[in-house]
Amino acid sequence: MQFLILSFFLLPFQFISAAPQNEELTSLPNLTEPFRSKHYNGYLPISDQKQLFYWFVESENDPSNDPLILWLNGGPGCASMEGLFIEMGPFRVRNYGEKVDRNPWTWNRIANIIYLDAPAGVGYSYYNSNNLTYTDDQVASDNFDALALWFKRFPEFAINSFYIAGESYAGTYVPMLSAKITNSTSFPNFKGMLIGNGCLDDKINFNADIMYQYYHGLIDETQFQGVLNSCCGSSIDCNFYKYTADQYQNTTCGQSIENMSYAKYYAGYDPYFLYFACYLNPDLPYPPHEEIQRLQTQRLMMKKFNQNMRTPSIDIAGQPDCASHDDHIPYLNTLEVRAALRIPDYVPAYAMCNYKIGEVYVSQYTTMTDFFNTVINAKKRVTLFNGDADTLCNVVQNAQFLKLNLNRTLIFGATSYHDPVQLPTSIGLWTKYDGVELVTIKGGGHFPAATEQKPKETFQMFQNFVRNQNYSTPVEFDKKYIPASSSISFSFFALIAPFFFLI
Repeated sequence: MQFLILSFFLLPFQFISAAPQNEELTSLPNLTEPFRSKHYNGYLPISDQKQLFYWFVESENDPSNDPLILWLNGGPGCASMEGLFIEMGPFRVRNYGEKVDRNPWTWNRIANIIYLDAPAGVGYSYYNSNNLTYTDDQVASDNFDALALWFKRFPEFAINSFYIAGESYAGTYVPMLSAKITNSTSFPNFKGMLIGNGCLDDKINFNADIMYQYYHGLIDETQFQGVLNSCCGSSIDCNFYKYTADQYQNTTCGQSIENMSYAKYYAGYDPYFLYFACYLNPDLPYPPHEEIQRLQTQRLMMKKFNQNMRTPSIDIAGQPDCASHDDHIPYLNTLEVRAALRIPDYVPAYAMCNYKIGEVYVSQYTTMTDFFNTVINAKKRVTLFNGDADTLCNVVQNAQFLKLNLNRTLIFGATSYHDPVQLPTSIGLWTKYDGVELVTIKGGGHFPAATEQKPKETFQMFQNFVRNQNYSTPVEFDKKYIPASSSISFSFFALIAPFFFLI
């Protein structure tokens, strides 16, 4: 009888320890050090045609109690492997895959993170159809279904605090999915959302982008004043966005304002990170960057562009770290890596972004206001973070979205938060409203966690978000990897050292 009672109480615990062992990933080719926590990857079949690829990285700290994060990259049409390999994830691929280093500021030092390639057809995710047209509602529904399947495979994490996070067009993905979860009972430990450099409101973003470019010296003064005089009644308080409507496309004002919005491209700057520069080695061969295609495609997606716009060169050469930000692409397409990840042969080659999906994607909503309000009114935590050197979904847009659209009670205005081991110590500004906050990262771009931007500062933001503490709370530096042989040598020396003093 006692055995039966004991078995009854053990049964639930045996049931919830159900991580799929056949999906565990124990190593990858060319790692410079082994994993410091468990990794899993596989497919979530949300329909007969759609299979979403996930890569789950357990926390290196306390997986059973640390928060669980779903991470989504944006696009629309860009893979979340981008986050895993070039942003807050644990890996940095160098020399096109010859070695894979550890990212010392990986967020899974303190959290469990699911990276999901979505929608189907993006990254390693698979869609058995030629119809790659998606809407915002479809993607939210697919992501919801994928999460439900994931928790069936990992039921032990259902008790962890759960957050949805993402960046860029995930400024649509995240609040829509978060609102859908908030309105359901399927994920009782859902605690809130974290959005980095999110595009949240079309009108605010377009208007703020032109003024951001103007005040950063990217727009010609004669051109700017001419637009104000001709289209805005000589007032700098102008609704430039009005002229993006179809009826203005062939008008002088419509074309002039559209042309002015391209100033960052004419300048030749990186719109994702305004101050980015990489000192390349011209003596080493270097193939075209994924970034080249990303910028060219983005221009094409922005209706027509000026015929005089110059195309970036594709004969850049060199292999410094800053030039290796997309080296994970050839790496993820090697037969060895695909085999390690158990990627089926029918899945096409990996690309950071599926531009066909981006070109035909149907954005249904011009603002995320209602979805934000749903999440905030449910008393979930909501935080925006912004690298302030991004022109695509700039920090002014996010600040105005909170003030103008959400109109919550201000708790405190923009206040600096700090890192005590640098000068100046201020690393950004923190604005807090009732139910929502904005944290800026000084000198960060569209991907502030990337090595070339502000990885340490972004990690400090993340750690203090998930631990719900002051953003000035400092972070610890990463522990160095010590190979087992070195540990043995050190232990042996420690054992025999006392005898030296007896000689």
